[in-house]
Amino acid sequence: MDKPKKFLSDNVPKFFYEFDTEAPFENCSFCNDSLDRFDKYAVEKVFKQNKVLNKSEIVYEYAICWGCATEMGADISDDSRKAITQLFSEHNDNLLMKLEYLHSTEKYNIESWIERCSLTGKEIRLCDEFSVSGVIEGNKLVYEHSPMVVSDEFMKKLQGVLSKETKEAFDDLRDKMLDGTPSLEDLIFSPTPGLI
Repeated sequence: MDKPKKFLSDNVPKFFYEFDTEAPFENCSFCNDSLDRFDKYAVEKVFKQNKVLNKSEIVYEYAICWGCATEMGADISDDSRKAITQLFSEHNDNLLMKLEYLHSTEKYNIESWIERCSLTGKEIRLCDEFSVSGVIEGNKLVYEHSPMVVSDEFMKKLQGVLSKETKEAFDDLRDKMLDGTPSLEDLIFSPTPGLI
């Protein structure tokens, strides 16, 4: 598969709705601009497994306009960018196999795309934590490289290759997003992998 096929859903699946409002995100979580101003934006949600209830619970979520995503990408040092590219290339086969299967079988439902890590193949039910990101274009979910699922295993690998400067930039971003909430300090923070 040279270039992934692109499929647009009929609308934004409820999975990518804002948790509190149960409606699509209206504003960028960073600049607060209306997302209606942008043809394209991304949503990321991070989950932890509640082992007592045996279910995934959302830890945090955000929507990010393409302008803010580009700015966030500029905070990544050259060393980190090279290391991230290398890490993704090491896991590229898993991603391409998943994309090939889902596109060839035309499984354009959110459940099929989020049951396993896009990069390691690890089932999300086996993850202590995982993130799911998707690209919204013209108020429709783009099935292409996204939705992308990143397991706790891959998040740890990603953290292991980031430079000190990049980690500090992402820590600042996390603190801004979470308002420094102490109970979330143990969270493995991973920015949207598809936007890096």
